[in-house]
Amino acid sequence: MSRSLPLSSLRSASAVAIAAALVLASASGTQAQEGRIRLFGHGRSLIAGASFFVPSDAATRSIYGQGFGPSLGLWSFDTHAGLGLSFDLGAHRLTQDTRRAESIQGGLGPRWQITDASAAVAPYLAVRGDVYVVRLDRTDWRTKPGANVELGASVLRHLVLSGRYDFVPRIDGVDVSGFSARAAVKVF
Repeated sequence: MSRSLPLSSLRSASAVAIAAALVLASASGTQAQEGRIRLFGHGRSLIAGASFFVPSDAATRSIYGQGFGPSLGLWSFDTHAGLGLSFDLGAHRLTQDTRRAESIQGGLGPRWQITDASAAVAPYLAVRGDVYVVRLDRTDWRTKPGANVELGASVLRHLVLSGRYDFVPRIDGVDVSGFSARAAVKVF
């Protein structure tokens, strides 16, 4: 079942998500020491940044192009080497001529921290199941399950750099899966 959302909802997705995270962080019982968010018994930091998305399908690239989008996440800069939990929230807008593809995704999954996060450069590998909400050419929004694989590193406990591949089942015959690169900084 599809649902129509106002056009402004994708434009303001990043701002709304950041505002919601700030409200949650300031709420009683959710804020940990040093301004961090406590979730599942662990302190996490809010990271915000941008990603550049390129569809993997040549036909999709020729119709919709490629583009930037906001990236928001909860991140633990205190993780020891080993298995942990990774959160994901982001959006993409692809526009070319009069064609437009918009998506919002969110999900979670395991993250393998290769070294302690306290290292100057701490590489990781994450595999997440996400829910993707996609709209093609201003039609109704469609919801699809999907997954992504991300390889990256946190740098100096304040910056996260990564590359990833998102797999999303075809929507009305259009393959919106693709590659992206992300840079995000610690907000608090």
